[in-house]
Amino acid sequence: LPPLYLNPLLLQEIGKAGGVMQDDATSKRTSDVPAGLVFFGQFIDHDITFDDQSSLTATNDPEGVENVRTPTLDLDSVYGDGPEGDPYLYVEGLKLLTGQDYVDASTPGDLRRYDLPRTPAMTAMIGDMRNDENRIISQMQLGFLRFHNRIVDVLGKKPNASAGPALFEEARRVVTLHYQLIVVNDFLRTICGNWIVDDILANGRKVFRPEAMGICEPFIPIEFATAAYRFGHTMVPQLLRIQADGEPLPVFGEMLGNGFSPLSSVKQIVDWSLLLEGGDGSYERAGQVDTKLAQVLLDLPFMRPELPPFMRSLAVRNLLRGQSFLIPSGEQVGEAMMAAGAPEVTREMIETVREMGKALNLPKATPLWLYVLAEGKGIGRMDVNAQGQKTFAPGEGLGPVGARLVAEVIIGLLELDPRSFLGSNRSWS
Repeated sequence: LPPLYLNPLLLQEIGKAGGVMQDDATSKRTSDVPAGLVFFGQFIDHDITFDDQSSLTATNDPEGVENVRTPTLDLDSVYGDGPEGDPYLYVEGLKLLTGQDYVDASTPGDLRRYDLPRTPAMTAMIGDMRNDENRIISQMQLGFLRFHNRIVDVLGKKPNASAGPALFEEARRVVTLHYQLIVVNDFLRTICGNWIVDDILANGRKVFRPEAMGICEPFIPIEFATAAYRFGHTMVPQLLRIQADGEPLPVFGEMLGNGFSPLSSVKQIVDWSLLLEGGDGSYERAGQVDTKLAQVLLDLPFMRPELPPFMRSLAVRNLLRGQSFLIPSGEQVGEAMMAAGAPEVTREMIETVREMGKALNLPKATPLWLYVLAEGKGIGRMDVNAQGQKTFAPGEGLGPVGARLVAEVIIGLLELDPRSFLGSNRSWS
């Protein structure tokens, strides 16, 4: 599709701190999206993508930018290169190290039992350092380490249980398949809606079809990486309660936002029943999908102070990144989806989002990232009611174009991976 070009000064104006994309302190919450799923989306991103080469100040060739992560949902961010490649992550090549392995029994209240394993310099020893960049994602990483170790215990107690490397590989397989099942049946269904997910699983992918180009292995489309999958930036709430008796904490504050450091307080221990749906409905909700970002994301405190203000804005960086990779506008992607037979995308919907773009003084077309956010706000997550009628929940998730792009890519990555449950055993549960 033809790439969109917009004046970079316009993009800087749209995404600047204090501008039209800055949220106020009372950002609206969704009605049924757990806040923890937004961070799980970040966890998935770290599992499938890592770009350490592209530039915001030059045109990037997607073919020339290597994805440092494997583009499959294989938890290499947890397992690294395995016991042989990364033995320092493991205990006797079987279980994954956690902070519990360093606890001093003579020190009451040793916080290491609730933390990631760390070197003497306090660097986390994990498969992907980005999973220590904030307190919630580091606690999620710890949860996966503990889950693997628990599965090792369960499998090891079975009759005729395997041992050594065979037990490790079986535990890794079971953990990874559970993770993949959660990605499809919890994350995608909540963010993209049941109708989209069911349509893709029943009728196949319509826009992410590497097989049609003779490509039979997973890869990450640049429209996904630089635009559509960055929807989570708008869903991060500014305040979050992570313990039942705790006070709401600033997500980007000292307690939760400062990453790459050891646990320093029991108040930083995440009670996951508050961030994920446990069945009783009493959980913290994510922010709505809209065209607003928290103020701190528009003036990132960890960026180099000598950078110009616009380069410290995550919104501006997202917009410039999409333009640097020559990606098409949201309208072009919507039209292409219609031509490919996506029944949920209509010209009326595309025009609705286009009108929202005019409020941002956008001439003719909308950057794909902004389009996905505006579509989520103005149209919302689609489903079908008991009478077979399409329903839409504005702000609750991704709209038709964003939902299909995100869901098709993630499901496609699984279907193209012969080790995944969709690529090897579609009857697995």
